Amino acid sequence: MKNTFKIFLGCAVLVSSLTAGTVRSAGTAGAAQLLIPVGAETIALSGANVGTVAGVDALHSNVAGLAHWSSGFQGTVSTMSYIADIDVTYAGMVVSMGESGTFGMTIKALDFGEIPKTTAFAPEGDGQTFSPSFFTASAGFARAFSDRVNVGAAVKVISETIEETSATGIALDVGVQYRFPTQPLTFGVTMKNVGSRMHYDGINLDQDLQPEGSASGSSNESFRIVADNFALPTSLDISATYGLLDNLDVSANFTNHSYQSNTLGIGAKYTLGSAWIGAGTIMVLGDDEQPAGVNDADWEEWSGTNWGGSLGAGVTVPVGDYDMHISYAMRTANEFFDDHTTLQVSLDF
Repeated sequence: MKNTFKIFLGCAVLVSSLTAGTVRSAGTAGAAQLLIPVGAETIALSGANVGTVAGVDALHSNVAGLAHWSSGFQGTVSTMSYIADIDVTYAGMVVSMGESGTFGMTIKALDFGEIPKTTAFAPEGDGQTFSPSFFTASAGFARAFSDRVNVGAAVKVISETIEETSATGIALDVGVQYRFPTQPLTFGVTMKNVGSRMHYDGINLDQDLQPEGSASGSSNESFRIVADNFALPTSLDISATYGLLDNLDVSANFTNHSYQSNTLGIGAKYTLGSAWIGAGTIMVLGDDEQPAGVNDADWEEWSGTNWGGSLGAGVTVPVGDYDMHISYAMRTANEFFDDHTTLQVSLDF
């Protein structure tokens, strides 16, 4: 199993290096909803827990972590106040199938509220509103091949709809977690959002236009604008977690993005009885050269990150024969956006 982990890591690094992103490539991928983090612990640790994540939240961070859930059923629901008054609702479940493995499903939906509709003739709004519908549904399976190695894979369906125009895509995640037998050290590797290109199509792209050069009074010609397709934000995560003390874990996660600069997340989690507290931060690891004609302030903005430090805590409360996990996390924004928070409740059956 150790050789399997090495082979997977080598292949993932090779594929990722061939598609590595830069500052200049930022924004050339779509389906940005896939990059919105979920799970209070994941947010609190700035995504550094790829090697140790377990249960339902593993379907976002590293599907191999599903295998940590070896008995019974777990369900979770969370709500997050995101940027620009966007609310993110996340729900999922995971069920153990014994030695065969563990299966999980999640759905993440974005609520944009009611947006005023504007047109070329009514730039301030025409009194009507619309509300886009964005969601990602995931289904994954993971298995523990030994007491040290977890392997998993997940399929995602990405849907984005704006009025009568929509785009749909399919993505695949694969992941591995490896725990050293003689050291309090765990590695996690996952390749996420590998899939088809997406493009928008629908009746809202229909246009009526009088052909150029036609005689006065000619009828308009109907046609549909063909939207360009776009790639998914594929990424590779390589994470390590080390137990400094019995109750204190320190984690680091390197993310190689295909369509933006690479990042490094660092986090620490302290557990005391049935409660935990964690904190983390994220930084950009860019090696792009500043283009001529771009001033220092603009380049710092382009090559930096919007996000700062994060903090969270959680507690487990017995409820009859079950356990309820209540957790909260906050991630700060450096500029442009407001800080955002998430509240999560999970039940173990």
